[in-house]
Amino acid sequence: MDNNKIDEAKRLISGIVSHQKNTEDRLRNFEDQVKDLKHAQKLLAEGQTKTYEPEVHNNDFALKQYQKEDGSVQWNTATVSKNISGQGRVNIQEKGLLDADVFANQWHADLVKMNQDRSLARMMMKDAYTPKADMKLYSHLQKAPSFMKNAVNKIFSDNAGVGSEWIPDEFRTELYQTFQVPRGLRALLPSVQMERETLLIPKLSRGGRPYIKGVATDDLAKYQASTIETAQKTVRAKGLATLMNIDDAAGEDSAFAIIPALSRQIAQDLEDAFEDCMINGDTAATHQDAISSWNIRERWGASGLGGSSDHRRLFLGMRAAAADKSSRVDIGGTAMTFSEFMSVVAQLGELAVGNKICVVSPEALVANFLQLDQVVTLEKFGNQATILTGQLASLAGIPIVMSRFMGADLDGADGLYDNVNKDSTGFLVFNTDSWYQYVRRQITIESDKDIASGSIQLVSTMRAVMDSPDADALKNVAYGYNLPI
Repeated sequence: MDNNKIDEAKRLISGIVSHQKNTEDRLRNFEDQVKDLKHAQKLLAEGQTKTYEPEVHNNDFALKQYQKEDGSVQWNTATVSKNISGQGRVNIQEKGLLDADVFANQWHADLVKMNQDRSLARMMMKDAYTPKADMKLYSHLQKAPSFMKNAVNKIFSDNAGVGSEWIPDEFRTELYQTFQVPRGLRALLPSVQMERETLLIPKLSRGGRPYIKGVATDDLAKYQASTIETAQKTVRAKGLATLMNIDDAAGEDSAFAIIPALSRQIAQDLEDAFEDCMINGDTAATHQDAISSWNIRERWGASGLGGSSDHRRLFLGMRAAAADKSSRVDIGGTAMTFSEFMSVVAQLGELAVGNKICVVSPEALVANFLQLDQVVTLEKFGNQATILTGQLASLAGIPIVMSRFMGADLDGADGLYDNVNKDSTGFLVFNTDSWYQYVRRQITIESDKDIASGSIQLVSTMRAVMDSPDADALKNVAYGYNLPI
């Protein structure tokens, strides 16, 4: 945790609150206040986000698990046959040296990192030839623990030199560490790893009914039976993809120079797309919003919006879910009161007493929420307070998280985007125990050369959705709309 960034975020928020409390024209310099608020959120996210650090056990002996019976190295996940007590010989999937989730020692961790950088660099080049990276990997492999020397040296036994020809296809091309450390709204959802494309979630739609137990007599009465009703929810993984073009004249040095920026951008693009869909997604044939013209906060560009491949069709977002569940509340187009906020929370019924999060736009936070005496802002949190990712304030004990994908250009009449009336914003309140991110596959990068444009095309994909195991009609999210800006 970077306390300096968190303290700076607190200072900015405190300045905005002071302006709201002590200035007659509270919305003067409104755009500057919103800008400062966005910067505070960025600082807070950066201060709270931990850099991905692989788990290192510093156990050299653990590397023996990656040696095959013939003495060679198991580089990647493979199916192996093993004797299991009580089951005989069975086939199981085992991780390889280069795609292990946990590293045996620091040498192992450094090897994986070098390999990932080399793989990505080779993807970005016309000629996949990286002698500097190969030599670096070769030198590192020579530092392998003594009992692995023979296995490591065996990979070079048939090669005259140290070049890109050795083990060209054994290095993995996944790049997901950056995305594994979520920095936005996605970080607030529990994650479920899917082993297949489709996940069936069993649930009880109705439990049993207890009856009064009778007193024992000579003629014993049987207990009254209940029929347990069951149901299941189907969750299907869907994919997100982004394509980047890189000049095919890129050399090894330039490719390596761009890797950090490229990694961050890939992760950010997919992060933003997922968060946008969390709020604004809709799976209906006709999207509830006019997404063909909705380039929210100029994030996605003006062309190619609204089609069947628009990311806002990936899964059902919370605004559309609230409409389906009839849990929308019209705030009335005037400054929100505390009682109006609680009327939105009350839409959750008995779920309102559970864990909740409120998602607001920057404009809603400045123009509405900060006006409430009941709002506790970040700089007033105690030292021991738990601060969620992106949390800027709290209201009625509910964390307030700001998202750039909560629009401030919505029609006050219905809280939707129609590209006509752009005079209002809104907020969401949802039960955190009711919504999950289901992940089938993290980020994978593939490349190909486009000879017609003289470019190397990098395609990054992932398969994940947000969904709820609750019954469709259960009100686990509420939408307050028609907030003035």
